[in-house]
Amino acid sequence: MPSLLPSALLTLALVAPQPLRAKRTAPGPVPPVRRDGVEYTVPDGFMMGLVAATDLRTGTLLWRRQIYPVRVDPRLETDLQDCWITSLRAEPGRLRVANDRGWVYLLDLKSLRVRVVKGRLVVQAATP
Repeated sequence: MPSLLPSALLTLALVAPQPLRAKRTAPGPVPPVRRDGVEYTVPDGFMMGLVAATDLRTGTLLWRRQIYPVRVDPRLETDLQDCWITSLRAEPGRLRVANDRGWVYLLDLKSLRVRVVKGRLVVQAATP
């Protein structure tokens, strides 16, 4: 009579919980944009959707502005909810900001108001 051990081990391996693996990683660094003596960057760190402006002459941080908040659902994997800025582009009087969902925002450089061109102002969990 054949042993049931190999079948039992195979079944156990198939139904045992698997460790969670990140399916996505943050994109590479976003190149800074320089205009009129100011450098605009996407700071590394835990806050997604953030842009900073630094005076090139003095190195002084002028401001930080969150372009969009990311609402996290604790029941879902975090990598499904990440939404990273992927590009910055200077335009007259504003900064064009795009993220990895293809959403686009315009930041007025005087008022620091954000206008949504494509997408939504608040990023919520993506469905798998």
